[in-house]
Amino acid sequence: MNEQDSRLVEQYQQSKLNNKSPDSDDNHSEDEDDLLAELEEDDSIIQKYRESRIEQLSKQFKQINETIKTNDNNELGEIIFIESEKNLMNLIIKQKYSIISFYQPNFSKCQLMNSKLKLLCENHLNLKVFAIKAENAPFLVEKLNIRILPCVIIYKDGKELDRLIGFEKLGNDPNSFSYDSLETYLYRWNVITRKSINRVIRSKANNNNDDSDESDLDL
Repeated sequence: MNEQDSRLVEQYQQSKLNNKSPDSDDNHSEDEDDLLAELEEDDSIIQKYRESRIEQLSKQFKQINETIKTNDNNELGEIIFIESEKNLMNLIIKQKYSIISFYQPNFSKCQLMNSKLKLLCENHLNLKVFAIKAENAPFLVEKLNIRILPCVIIYKDGKELDRLIGFEKLGNDPNSFSYDSLETYLYRWNVITRKSINRVIRSKANNNNDDSDESDLDL
C-alpha cells in the first residue's frame, strides 16, 4: 500500500472512531464519499507521477547502460582496491561521487565494513567505491587525520563531503551495523538516488568481533 492510500485508510478509520452515535451511518457515508472523491480527483496527479517516474527510470537505465559500456566488467559491482595513494587521488577527482574505504585487512570491523560496501557496489553499479590499505596511504592518512579504522570518506567532485569513523552514524551498536543503515546514510547525502528493495546478498558479513582486535590506527 502506498503512502496516499495509507493516509486515506487512516482518515476513514478516524472518521469511524469519531462518529460512534446512532446516526453515524450518515456521517460515515459522507466521509467515505469525500475520500473516494479525493481519489478520483487524483487521477491527473497519478498520470503526472507516472510520466515523471518513467522519465526518471529511463534516465537511470541510461546511466546503467553507460556504466556497463564504459567500465571494466571486472570492476562492475565490485570494490576497486587501490595500491597507490597517488592513483587513488587521480581517480577521486574524476568522479561526481566516490567512496573511499581506508582499512586494515586483519581488523574484523574493516572486514565487516568492506563486506557492506561490496553489497553496495552490487546494488548501485554507478557508484564508485575504492579501498586502500591504510599502510599504503601514509600521506593521505596523515593529511586527512585518520586515527581510527575503518574510516570511510565520501567525496563529491573531489572534495570531502562527509566521513564515517568506525560505525558511528550507522546505529547504536559500536560493533556492527545493518546494510540498510548504510544505504539510508548515503541516501540522505544524495550519494545514491534510491534504496534497494530487492537484493541478493552475495557478500557475507562477519559479525563476530574478537575483543582483542584493535581498530585504532597505530601511527
